Amino acid sequence: MKKILLTGFVLIMFFVGKISSATDGIINITPSNGVKQGQTAFITVDFPDTPKNPVFMFKGKKYRLFKSGQNEYSGLLGISALENPGKHELAISDGTEIVGKAYINVLASPYPKQNIRVTKSMSGLGASDYELKQIGQAKYTVTDEKLRTNAPYNSPTQGCISSVFGLKRYYNGVFSGNYHNGIDIKASFGTPVKAITDGKVLLAENAKLFRVNGTTVAIDHGQGLVSFYLHMSKLDVKAGDFVKAGQKIGEVGSTGFSTGPHLHWGLYIHGTPIDPMAGWIKPVSLCK
Repeated sequence: MKKILLTGFVLIMFFVGKISSATDGIINITPSNGVKQGQTAFITVDFPDTPKNPVFMFKGKKYRLFKSGQNEYSGLLGISALENPGKHELAISDGTEIVGKAYINVLASPYPKQNIRVTKSMSGLGASDYELKQIGQAKYTVTDEKLRTNAPYNSPTQGCISSVFGLKRYYNGVFSGNYHNGIDIKASFGTPVKAITDGKVLLAENAKLFRVNGTTVAIDHGQGLVSFYLHMSKLDVKAGDFVKAGQKIGEVGSTGFSTGPHLHWGLYIHGTPIDPMAGWIKPVSLCK
């Protein structure tokens, strides 16, 4: 068994099995001081030999690693806002067997509470089966497409943040049972909404079909990263379009389950919602 070379990261890993007879590999994971609930872990593995179908496993699920160098493979891991703090095992496979195990340290993120006053008509609003299916399919999209630009990206619209990621949501004083899985950017009706970076439009639906999310766009940026733009008043793209960073995709509105004009913007990694403000976009001020 050969110890993997480390560079000050949160992972302690040993190669086992076939790789134990080869040159040591290297694994890097950032952030280096532990990963908070709702944040992203960036994983890079330099294999000593070319793997057949490299993946990493976390909490019983498999996630693909993508080629980023000669024998280097990278992947993204979204840590759920509800993940238990502490050390959790992460395993690496070359496609035939487990070749390494490690522990990643999940740190607690104390999220605040928020109470929203809603009308009787809004309180009974629920998503249609079609809406749930389309959203579900989009957020779990994983393609080989490489991320074409580097974070942090520009904010998708001009405005201030009225609701941060992870808020425990109460409606009229009653806990909803979930948390806010994106950020809300307060802006005027008609303010342009732009793609954060290059990608392919997975869905572009209006509020007639999306009763809760309202007029919505989802964009696949590659390798499990998908962005969502909700409650818009206008669409400027359609499913299948390829968009560039900063390209207008719609306008701010208040469609669906919304109490005023704003953009709900969310990021998903392999279906897990993560905090967009944790390194993904440039700082946006909180509303006063």
